[in-house]
Amino acid sequence: MIPCIIALIVFAVMSIFSAGHRKLALEAFRCVLRKATLRPCETGMDERMRAEAVAHVLRYSPHAARVVNRHFEAVSAIFFIISMASFAYSALSVYNFYYYGNCEGPTATTACFLNTVTGDYGRFSEPRDLIAPSELDGLVLGPPNARDTIVEFGCFTCPYTRDAEPVVSRLLAERNGSLLYVFKPFPLPNHNASYDMALAVLCANRQGKAWELRESLFRNQKACASGGLPAIESLASGAGMEMGSFWSCMAGNESRTELERYIQQGKDSHIYATPTFFVNGKPIVGPKPIEEFESKLTN
Repeated sequence: MIPCIIALIVFAVMSIFSAGHRKLALEAFRCVLRKATLRPCETGMDERMRAEAVAHVLRYSPHAARVVNRHFEAVSAIFFIISMASFAYSALSVYNFYYYGNCEGPTATTACFLNTVTGDYGRFSEPRDLIAPSELDGLVLGPPNARDTIVEFGCFTCPYTRDAEPVVSRLLAERNGSLLYVFKPFPLPNHNASYDMALAVLCANRQGKAWELRESLFRNQKACASGGLPAIESLASGAGMEMGSFWSCMAGNESRTELERYIQQGKDSHIYATPTFFVNGKPIVGPKPIEEFESKLTN
């Protein structure tokens, strides 16, 4: 019965896109119906599936083909369970994406493939549950009394954070003097070297080189993620930093305490993906067109 159920599911889905599979879906349905009432499948679909499966496996291993032929129902049951588990996980991912903006749910801190496919990072509407931080500490550009404020939580190894950079740069250029921009490092724990990269930028900030190193890290994101500290050191040196002070800062508690403060601020703001922006307190998640930022700025 299991092979017929699998065939019914597969052909039912394929029949949505191809009329040629509707006849097979109907045949599989009849087979399942008869099997469910303890009658043999008159269509012979189950035996055809057995023969095709055995013939396919036979190309690679005669021994495996004999096992499949002898235990076809059991093998089918295993694949059915795996398929149902995969379907359930996929359904859960779609549910999480719709309600939380992420495949992994409300506790996740990274975007998923559905964000990339759909281009959406905000639960199909205005992001919910995000709380703008009250502190404006971090890497700061612009006058403190500017009429508009943008706060960004970003990760240096996150490709989405990197992809948002052109829009950020354009906004800073076009609204020079009227925009306060604050960048808060929010390294993602499952991204290699993200913590060290964030720490390096905070140490560069102490030497007045934060923005030079920040730009260089985004430009060489993959190399730093794979190369770790040696790659970061090379970029720090290239940014003109005094390396003795740099390494002293990297090893010190003060810079780590500062970074942990930004991480906690991100958690308090309920950040679930990077980058997350707060434009005059209103959230934007993920790289978005400049028009979406401008809609929340003072005209």
